[in-house]
Amino acid sequence: MRRTAAFVLAGALAAAPAAAQTTFPTTPPRPGPAAPVAPPTPTVRKLANGLTVMYVRRTEVPTVQATLVVRGAGNTDDPADVPGLASFTASMLDEGAAGRTSLQLADALETLGASLTATSGWDATQVGLYSLSGNFAQALQLMADVVARPDFPEREVARLREERLTALARSRDEPGAIANNAFPALVYGAEHPYGRFATTQATRMLDQARVRAFHAARYRPENSTLVLVGDVNPTALHPVVQRALGGWRATGAAPAPTPALTAPSIARSVVYLVDKPGAAQSQIRIGHPGVARSSPDYYALQVLNTILGGAFTSRLNTNLREVHGWSYGAGSGYSMRQSAGPFTAQAGVVTAKTDSSVVEFMRELSRIRTEPVTAEELDKAKRYLALGFPQSVETNPQVAGQLAGLVTYGIAPDFLSTYVQRVMAVTVDDVRRVANQYVRPGNAVIVVVGDRSKVEAGLRAANVAPVEIRDVTEFTK
Repeated sequence: MRRTAAFVLAGALAAAPAAAQTTFPTTPPRPGPAAPVAPPTPTVRKLANGLTVMYVRRTEVPTVQATLVVRGAGNTDDPADVPGLASFTASMLDEGAAGRTSLQLADALETLGASLTATSGWDATQVGLYSLSGNFAQALQLMADVVARPDFPEREVARLREERLTALARSRDEPGAIANNAFPALVYGAEHPYGRFATTQATRMLDQARVRAFHAARYRPENSTLVLVGDVNPTALHPVVQRALGGWRATGAAPAPTPALTAPSIARSVVYLVDKPGAAQSQIRIGHPGVARSSPDYYALQVLNTILGGAFTSRLNTNLREVHGWSYGAGSGYSMRQSAGPFTAQAGVVTAKTDSSVVEFMRELSRIRTEPVTAEELDKAKRYLALGFPQSVETNPQVAGQLAGLVTYGIAPDFLSTYVQRVMAVTVDDVRRVANQYVRPGNAVIVVVGDRSKVEAGLRAANVAPVEIRDVTEFTK
């Protein structure tokens, strides 16, 4: 039966007219306009303890996403000698609170069909709660316990500390992890919060007393915003929030305001070769201080980076992956923080083509400055961003995540409704202007982590920049 069917299909194909075999489309369809994004206007209220509460009503599904943004409790706020304290404190929040053990908290959340997470970023810690709306009042009380009344049990502190020490030991053999430590350290220096990384010595200092002190000083309702998105009625729900979080008070003295961070200037480009004998690939990181999230050039930079290295079809990925086949993927990005985070172009490349890859990176970084992008590139990048944006605000957690990011950096919520319009307004001249201002290949840190015996001669012969050798132990402490 199968053989007969195969013969019939083969005969039909052979007998098909030649014209019918060439009627398939040969060009992709033209994408239409981006869907409008019109999120509900948040209702904002404040508790007596200073906590700001932002309500966004979306009743399509009976769920609520609560995201608490605690500013001043991020990685930038780590003590200089204990990098990693903010993230460790966040990870400890749900390891026991208000007399419940971590297992009891997990059981209580599971019974309610809820989930809770806590993570630290550079400028804030976020605690997230996802719950059915019918169970939200009970779930919010658990979240309040985790935020305001964590126990930080010694046993769990020791366990998580050992897990981090194990992860650090493992990362010493990973060229990518080494490069991720070396690059910001060389761009910013050890005196700058952005230049520090977790070390074995600092991780061993993560104890119950330090965690409690950081929480007491940094977790403050007056510095925090609770974003509630979903099946929420502000009038009915506000008393629930008041009962759960109205009694939250910081127990420690407020820390001194963090001074404004100044990005260092880089006088000239230097290749820093970090020797990792036997490395299967070379890890490349190239860049310099970039811009703060508050930059008025935010939209032009999004378009610029999409063309340069922010999409699969970007110039960097097309060059190193598609044309040359030296990398599985190359890209770039701006880490926009309260202060100027790094601009980074990066890839893992085949060892034998390390020098050639660095040359191509630098060529593309220079070309984006000197050659105007084509109208086709510009249109493609703008549509990539505009058409992709609506799917980033589809779900309640996505909307809450977007608003939490805006809250962190003091950006108005209308960002969501004007994003597409502002992206589509970016011009060729805008892209060239920000490329010349914010892409600086002549003033860049170029980190290469790889087998020195195989790559040093080629890097020196390429003459992209002076080559300095750095010991791997400098970035694997």
